[in-house]
Amino acid sequence: MTDGRPCWADLTAGAGRDFYAAVCGWTFTDDGAVHHEAVALADGRRVAGLGGPEGAPPGWTVYVAVDDAAGTAEAIEEAGGQVLHGPDDDGRGGLVVVAIDAGGAAFGVWESDEHAAPVPWVAAASAEPGQTKAFYGTVLGWTHEPTDEPGTTTLHHDGDAFGAVVFAGDALPHWLAHFPVADVDAAAAATEAAGGSVVGKEDGKAVLEDPTGARFAVTARTAARAPRSSGPP
Repeated sequence: MTDGRPCWADLTAGAGRDFYAAVCGWTFTDDGAVHHEAVALADGRRVAGLGGPEGAPPGWTVYVAVDDAAGTAEAIEEAGGQVLHGPDDDGRGGLVVVAIDAGGAAFGVWESDEHAAPVPWVAAASAEPGQTKAFYGTVLGWTHEPTDEPGTTTLHHDGDAFGAVVFAGDALPHWLAHFPVADVDAAAAATEAAGGSVVGKEDGKAVLEDPTGARFAVTARTAARAPRSSGPP
């Protein structure tokens, strides 16, 4: 896993295994689930953790791979963010930090020799996109490029696009993790059948909410690197 790229996502207080198995096709293991109820697997690879601290609101947190969690925590504070906790032991020989970025969105960084499969696409919804882009440029060295969609810029690390920054509008600042699935329409139908909701859907992408309100996106597996629209509908 390349440092500086999204590498993991945690679900806090969201729906359980049955929902995400039906929607994303994941299987689950308790092996390595030190801080979670279960670890989700896609094609045998660890991709996400389910079941975070009790009492926290439902939601997904995106983590970025770093080679120095302590140094990154200092950089977060210096760039106008806030470290909520960490560096903490991840239970597998690594360190994690959870923080709020300068735009008000929660995210994490993870120092580890055992990073999981990368999150193929992420989108930051920000009330101050310029502030968000400057923050991550300083802390993680990300660059950004304009797109044809008004108010949307793509995020890059070592030249490769892996995400986007969009204007949040009336939504609270947040990161939206995108997970690849074999069939977006089938995932959307499974979401509604399991008690969740479809927030928005277009060719190759759907923004979904599980029954607790935790929001995430699915993309067609062949298009997971760059969905046509990267922001919340």
